[in-house]
Amino acid sequence: MRFKKRNKRNLFIKNLVLIISVIIVVQLFNGFMEDHQSMEHKTETFTSLKNSIQEELRPEHKYRCCLDQPCMYCIEKTPGHGEGASCDCLNDIILGKHPCGECIGEILEGHGNPYLAEYFATAIAEEVGEQHLSTLKQIIFEKYDYPITEQN
Repeated sequence: MRFKKRNKRNLFIKNLVLIISVIIVVQLFNGFMEDHQSMEHKTETFTSLKNSIQEELRPEHKYRCCLDQPCMYCIEKTPGHGEGASCDCLNDIILGKHPCGECIGEILEGHGNPYLAEYFATAIAEEVGEQHLSTLKQIIFEKYDYPITEQN
């Protein structure tokens, strides 16, 4: 009888060790696969998450960007720029305040919302200095075909 108990206990311990080993191997494999995803897959995941955050905040008017394709900076840098992953660069632009750094760069590359072009130069000058206003207006004219004389 004692021999049967010992065999059952040994069998139980062996099975338990086997199950734990399988769990560890599966976890290690999953971690390895996550670390070795293709850059394309990582980019798709990142973009999907960014879009999800923006879409969740838009109905609450907490993500109002001044770009054609909304920025990522405000999600990443809040609460430094806003509160709780918010973006109000659109309102900042209209009020003559500078938008976030990503928006400034994208605007100067020609990726801003063209309906806001009249406000871009003044808002960016608020950050980089009024001495650059005429140069900024020229850039906005070149990128958005918005007349210098009609820019704020």
